[in-house]
Amino acid sequence: MYRKSSDILTRKDGIRKYYAGVILSCFILPVFFVCFAAVTSTWAVSSVNVPLDHWSYGAIEKLDGFGLIHSDIQGMRPFTRIEMARLVKEALLQKEYASGEFPSIVEYLLSKLQREFQDEMGALKVGGNDHATTFIKPLEEIEARYVYSEGQPREFVGFPVRPNRIKATEGTPLVYNNDGVIYGEHHNFTLQFSSSMRLGNILSGYIEPILLVRENDGDVANIDDAELDILKGYGKLSPWNIELEAGRDNLWWGQGYHGSLILTDNATPLDLVKLSNPVPFLLPWYFKYLGPFKYTVFISRLEEDREAPHALFGGIRFGFKPFPILEMGLNATAIFNGDGQPSINFSDFLDFIGFQGGESNKKFNQIAGLDFRLQLPFLRNAQVYGEYGGEDSGGLEYPEEFLFGDIGYLVGIYFPRLTCDGKTDLRFEYANNAHRVDSTPGYWYGNAVYRSGYTHNGMIMGHHMGPDSMDFFARATYYLTNDLKVGLDYDYMETGVTLSATEEKINQIGTDVTYDLTERISLFARYGFEKVENFNLLPGEDRENHLLMTTFKFDF
Repeated sequence: MYRKSSDILTRKDGIRKYYAGVILSCFILPVFFVCFAAVTSTWAVSSVNVPLDHWSYGAIEKLDGFGLIHSDIQGMRPFTRIEMARLVKEALLQKEYASGEFPSIVEYLLSKLQREFQDEMGALKVGGNDHATTFIKPLEEIEARYVYSEGQPREFVGFPVRPNRIKATEGTPLVYNNDGVIYGEHHNFTLQFSSSMRLGNILSGYIEPILLVRENDGDVANIDDAELDILKGYGKLSPWNIELEAGRDNLWWGQGYHGSLILTDNATPLDLVKLSNPVPFLLPWYFKYLGPFKYTVFISRLEEDREAPHALFGGIRFGFKPFPILEMGLNATAIFNGDGQPSINFSDFLDFIGFQGGESNKKFNQIAGLDFRLQLPFLRNAQVYGEYGGEDSGGLEYPEEFLFGDIGYLVGIYFPRLTCDGKTDLRFEYANNAHRVDSTPGYWYGNAVYRSGYTHNGMIMGHHMGPDSMDFFARATYYLTNDLKVGLDYDYMETGVTLSATEEKINQIGTDVTYDLTERISLFARYGFEKVENFNLLPGEDRENHLLMTTFKFDF
């Protein structure tokens, strides 16, 4: 009696999933538990996080381009302030031991970084700075922003040919990775400030309120709207090099600049509990060959106004650097539980860490991925980076889907010093999560059970391009002077690439200028224009949108 070929494939697929889960669990669990034994020998100072849009990240990348930093793990952000200070210290030491002179832009950025993190530098015994173990900073930074937006946001609601669904909005045309802040059409104004504190080196806290005033909310014309909310706010307990954070904060997992497949700050910050190590360390035994190592584990509760209200959202990520020029990362996130949904058990948890979600377990909606960043010393330390992941476990039909199904990927190259003086940089980035048309009934960020999709407060938590999409991004920046930088970028997106009879096509161009008026005051201005064809996948619906944004910041 002959067995059906589908039965044989199902059995083989189950065997493959079992062994893949065993292999990955045998790697992940020992590393996860042994890291706690290693951190107790490492001392660290509790410090708050550096916001994801802070200028220091770009400065560190620029210094990396001059070979001054080797132990940074870029794919796991935000950095803490003490970690940022450690990288500045590393750059200063590398510069001291290096032969030859460096361009003026290096001296300027190092000086600016030392001023910004002078207290943390003092904790690391750099430059003779005093270190305050206990303090309260009522005002750390004030930011005022004016935004003029003209155009309607794109919406993501899924595709009729698939049972999966998503309910999300673009938010504001030409604005992305903005902590989920949505501006209304026409005039908008925001005012926000941050405060921080530290108590005895092991406790720290941060709060960032925001006042948002909109001419209207984009749906009803001529209605004034004002909101006051806590954008971010959290407390930390940091014994040794173990950091426990509780509160509202955002995460960026992956190597992408314009977007990332797994986690970005496109959506509103999460109300979470997070466990991590702020400073990389070497694992014991043979695991030391992984190089500097960082981990993050978190759990969050999503909002009530969604399908499966109050669903839980959690994730785990490992990042390591086996060579100074190579960084690697491994991560997974999942939405599970929620009102009206079955609870997960320990067996389900093993499926999760073995990347066996999605098709193999309907109790949670999982996204997982791998990523890397490779530095090319022979090309002025240019960086090639990439991400590779999927929405659920893979199948046997396609070899590239051994671990993941509904494959998505992102590749990019960054030239931190296109010219010898380091004042010009250039970046190209391409992302694609367009679904292969096969028997798997799914697509990125959508789900048949959690039908609000991979969202938080109506915004996608991953790449802002949305599901079944591709995105090409290019950006160049140039320092006219050390304190005056101009940028120019172009973005092309397509949505509905494989699952819609009509493709939505978006062309965007933007230009901006950043000027450090003084050591404490900076000004940022940006103009963007986009043309949308087949808006929201409707044939013949074409739009043209404009954006003007100015930001004034004062550092105390």
